[in-house]
Amino acid sequence: MLPLLTCLVAALTLGSQPASAADPQAGAQPEAKTEKAKKNEKKPKKEKKAKKKSDKPAPDEGPTATDTDAAPAPAPADQLEPDGKGTRVTWKQHPSFRIGSVFRIDLEAKFQEDLRDTYVGEPDLPRTQLHRNRIGVQGHLFKQIEYEVERELTEKELDAGKTPKSPWKDVNVNLTFVRNAQVKIGKFKIPFGLDQLTGVTHNDFVYRSLGANYLAPARDIGLMVHGSFLKHGLQYWSGVFRHDGDNARSSKIQGGDETFAGRVTGTPFRSLTRGLGEIELGTAVTVSKLSDDSFRPNGLRGRTIMTQHVFYEPVYVKGERRRWEADVDWTVGPASARAEYTWVSDDRRQQGIGDNDLQNARARSWYVSGTWLLTGEAKTRPVKAGGEFLQGGWGALELAARYERLSFDSAGGTDVPFRNPRAETILPAGDRALTLGANWTLNRFVKVQVNGVREQVEDNERNPVPNGAAFWSRVIRLQFVL
Repeated sequence: MLPLLTCLVAALTLGSQPASAADPQAGAQPEAKTEKAKKNEKKPKKEKKAKKKSDKPAPDEGPTATDTDAAPAPAPADQLEPDGKGTRVTWKQHPSFRIGSVFRIDLEAKFQEDLRDTYVGEPDLPRTQLHRNRIGVQGHLFKQIEYEVERELTEKELDAGKTPKSPWKDVNVNLTFVRNAQVKIGKFKIPFGLDQLTGVTHNDFVYRSLGANYLAPARDIGLMVHGSFLKHGLQYWSGVFRHDGDNARSSKIQGGDETFAGRVTGTPFRSLTRGLGEIELGTAVTVSKLSDDSFRPNGLRGRTIMTQHVFYEPVYVKGERRRWEADVDWTVGPASARAEYTWVSDDRRQQGIGDNDLQNARARSWYVSGTWLLTGEAKTRPVKAGGEFLQGGWGALELAARYERLSFDSAGGTDVPFRNPRAETILPAGDRALTLGANWTLNRFVKVQVNGVREQVEDNERNPVPNGAAFWSRVIRLQFVL
């Protein structure tokens, strides 16, 4: 028995030794490669470095494209402020001064300079224009109190190139003690209209749509409650305002008085459209009081896009102004599409020649638009270039197109249509426009936009060119944000 165990142990010991010990030839080094074999051997290919998208946020980048966004998204990890009371100056998105997590103030600036051209016979149109130049500050106090102050230096958006009476744009405080019911107080945009609520530096086109400029209310002084649910799948805004917005007023038009506004947006198809991008639906309403205290007509007006030629004069109104709009915003990969419809109805109580009630004055607008990023980046507002110009890339190049119509008439009436501001039946008037454009985002600070706009005013007698023909306008805009 003992000799058998001895043999078994010897066998296991030999089996556990390395191959070089069991076989002297097994550990021998292979012969050196010949020079010819070395030449024929292919060298491994170097891996190409992928273009790295800048991880620094653009100065005008935010949680969404709308100026009245609810519940801002949390800041990236590298922008979180450390606990404590230390003071510091940083520049990640804006030049910023901070005192721990107690106080923060960011400096902002937006500059847009235009080179323009249009139909022959418009000598009053400046070929170059400092269209919009804004400076401001924003920040927070104790995290729950956000503030914003923005002042316009040279805006020429409305009033035929004149600087608006009030240079102050957004001057407000936003209280975020309850995330789903934030309270905003001050001057800011009335929550109405997708295109109007899109930030000025986020626009796909040089000019906003006709409906956004002449039917949507824009900014006013008021109080608003807003919030979001379902991971921003449902958002709401509701507020009361002193008047019905800057767009309804001018040096000759008083505009509406107290205004109630409400807006809701949602992504109801989120679970059904995976892989097909995001589809957001929105709708909004406003109700404003209208008076006839002014001896001038107090209705809405219609003008062309660039030259701001008046093709529809205001009519006398009194009672209430009701607005309603519906919109859809679809983004998928490098492409996006938008559509919006707006309806406005103004009462004309006791506005007839004999103080009789007239049929309501009516205004309607719609547009459809689309964009495509030729350089392949995912569509965002603002666009983030995959490779910034002179930083390993050429920036982001995008094509855009929009078709729209703005029209005015009266809701019924049996009389012959007239242009008279007290006519029982208002003579219909409208403007159709096609805008074709290209956007070049060089980096997170600079963007160049080139637009061609073809318009045709439907009322031949109000058309700025002879025989009711269509006309083209061209504009190049250089935009810089800080």
